[in-house]
Amino acid sequence: MRKLKRQPYTPFSIQGFSLLEFFIAITISLILLAGVLQIYLNSKNSYNLESGYSQLQENGRFIENYIVRVIRLAGYRSPPGQASVFQDISSIFTAALPYVNGTHGAGPNGSDTLVIRYQGSGNGTGTPDGTIVDCLNAPADSGTMVTNTFSLTNNNELQCQAQNANSANPNNTQILLSGVENFQILYGEDLNGDFSPDRYVSASYPFLNWSDVVAVRISMLLRSDSPVNPFKENPTFYMIGTTYTPAAADNYLRNQLTFTILLRNLMVKPF
Repeated sequence: MRKLKRQPYTPFSIQGFSLLEFFIAITISLILLAGVLQIYLNSKNSYNLESGYSQLQENGRFIENYIVRVIRLAGYRSPPGQASVFQDISSIFTAALPYVNGTHGAGPNGSDTLVIRYQGSGNGTGTPDGTIVDCLNAPADSGTMVTNTFSLTNNNELQCQAQNANSANPNNTQILLSGVENFQILYGEDLNGDFSPDRYVSASYPFLNWSDVVAVRISMLLRSDSPVNPFKENPTFYMIGTTYTPAAADNYLRNQLTFTILLRNLMVKPF
């Protein structure tokens, strides 16, 4: 049997990568890594944008439903009880305490305030039945006047101050929603007694008669909590007669929400 002869070891008998091959491999790896990183960043930006838009839409649905519920109570009068006759609406909601009023342009970013008043429901002796609540969900008893004031804070938050004698906190203010950059109100006034709005004007309009208001139109500018927009922008928004432009370009997402609420308790005024 022939025995194989073992080759002697030399420094060149084991070969590896050359320096050029090593640099080429690193370059290819970096290119692949950069591609993977770009895909990750694009996916993350898309996710942040979708989350931001979803947040704005959800906030819009929430605050619209919340405000509409409160505003539709404007001018509500407690049931007459034993008297079986409602008091005249003008004797309850006087010129000093109308069922709806507000201010124009005096708040942060030139925003408005909105005041809604109505009476509660219950036994009239301090025990509400829970069917009528203020803007902070505290029940109000029959004959109790509820005053709700919506306004913006300097931190872009929509708040409501509820004045309700039957509440544990008779004069309480709480934040309803953050990320509200502007809040504008117009009032639909009935000029011919047909219980339908003939014009929409601001609270500063000199000829506005609060006792003729039968609708409220609201425009809000909502802003995302985080700066997730990849582009810096500061567009101008046209908000029912008022223009608003952010002070500087930024990366926040914004969405304008506008809706109109008819005051059901004022659409017909038989007494």
